[in-house]
Amino acid sequence: MNGKEKRRAKEEAREAARKERAENFARQCEQLCAQGLSMRDKTLSVRSAQRLGFLSSVPFAAAAIVGFVFVPNKVFLLTGNFFADIALFFFLVAASIPVHEGLHALGWAAANGSFRGLRFGVAEGSPYCACTRPMRRWKYLAGLLAPFVLLGAGLSAAGLGARSLLLLAGGVFNIVCAGGDLLVAFRAFGSRGLLLDHPERCGFVLFCGQTEKSADEAEI
Repeated sequence: MNGKEKRRAKEEAREAARKERAENFARQCEQLCAQGLSMRDKTLSVRSAQRLGFLSSVPFAAAAIVGFVFVPNKVFLLTGNFFADIALFFFLVAASIPVHEGLHALGWAAANGSFRGLRFGVAEGSPYCACTRPMRRWKYLAGLLAPFVLLGAGLSAAGLGARSLLLLAGGVFNIVCAGGDLLVAFRAFGSRGLLLDHPERCGFVLFCGQTEKSADEAEI
């Protein structure tokens, strides 16, 4: 098999996987609607999530940076060597990407008591972890915000505590990376019912009964 055939085979495999995810999602939507639940689309495109997510992350990133300004006796070089610190920062950035998605998976697995239904992939150049199981709001948020809390806020707090610019920079980077998650979380906070992660777009579809629907509308 030559290079062109391998690429074609990979593309066909990705398309088959995408089609399977879409069919599974449509089937779940039909089943939930058959139970008398109403459906609301709470998604946005990946590109929109990237743009608006950055804006959502700015207040949190700014708070971490401003906090560091007031930290006494700052440690600007963790290793004592500028180039070594730069290399360490890029290593931290590279490692954060798979860890970010892994924390989504661990958060949802812990909330649901199982790794069943977790899927990994790449959409428009961005890696993602999705859960194919409908969840209550707190369970959905547990997995959604795990990277922001542990990598973003956690590393930033470690940077402030250790007075380390390197750790703070890693934390701020991960806060910005979690901007899309924050954007979706803002929508999830006001959503009551079952939240089903969308297989292709950023966000979820909300399924709610009449009582939950009324409460959701009241909060809006």
